[in-house]
Amino acid sequence: MSDCLVIGGGIIGMMSARMLSMSGAKVTLLDQRECGRESSWAGGGIISPLYPWQYDDLTNELSFESQAIYEALCDDLHHSSGVDPQYQKSGLLMMDEFETPEAKAWMERYQINYKNHTDGALFPQVASIRNPRLLQALKLDILKRGVKIVEHTQVDGLIEKSCKVLGVRTQKGDFFTDNVITCAGAWSGELLDIQDSIFPVKGQMILLKAKVRDVKHIVLDQGRYIIPRADGRILIGSTMEDVGFDRSTDRLTKASLHEFVSERFPALSSVKVEHHWSGFRPASRSGKIMLGRSKKYDNLFINTGHFRNGLNMAPASAHRITKLVNE
Repeated sequence: MSDCLVIGGGIIGMMSARMLSMSGAKVTLLDQRECGRESSWAGGGIISPLYPWQYDDLTNELSFESQAIYEALCDDLHHSSGVDPQYQKSGLLMMDEFETPEAKAWMERYQINYKNHTDGALFPQVASIRNPRLLQALKLDILKRGVKIVEHTQVDGLIEKSCKVLGVRTQKGDFFTDNVITCAGAWSGELLDIQDSIFPVKGQMILLKAKVRDVKHIVLDQGRYIIPRADGRILIGSTMEDVGFDRSTDRLTKASLHEFVSERFPALSSVKVEHHWSGFRPASRSGKIMLGRSKKYDNLFINTGHFRNGLNMAPASAHRITKLVNE
């Protein structure tokens, strides 16, 4: 049984830890704060890329693989942890771009159909989950599987020798291992000294408390989305801001997001914003995921750069990194 050290406790890190543990590895997971409290918590929870034809083949492959198993995965996590991730196949109503040549070519290639809707194209197969609940369930599940979680522990650097990584240095001491899997999201650039490749893109979002079924489908328009939750809450996002690790939120963005949802659902114009927050997506300069073995170290693996699609690619990304570690 090999030892694996996973750096980063977001959806990619915890899902990778789960898969590695299920393959027989002894897994330790380190997070600089608390597991599941950064980008994975801040996102919307849509289990699909927003405009899939804008992404490369790998993103689409990982998304389709994950979509095929997500409902069963949520059932497993619910049974294991007692926390319901609230998987909800409400469909996605796309109001723009679905008639472009790129969109039509993508739908033909992957044999994806939509239903005509008065406001656009309805993709009924698209689901969402309540990501904070998914992360709670996942954390409880991996703890039951024997994964050791060490939180509030920032990794300061790798312990290297020849062509191998022996472990990592932290302020709480050194951690030694057979394999290191980096899933540190937007912080991966600093950790791996590749800031020119991975960087944060801030997104601001708001939450409204409305009536159940006020919004029936996920709505996508002009790059922004509206997501209904099972309890009537409605999540609206999101901005795309290249401002480094600046967590601040602002009133103009809050008002703009509220205006966006109110224009499409006038009844929500009088509903007060319950919460307003921001998160950091891990973007890559290439626009592609970094998923594979390090070119420098045989036992260093990288699973990051998922940008807006970490949640909807996480199960398949974890499966692929586990296969590489076990080769």
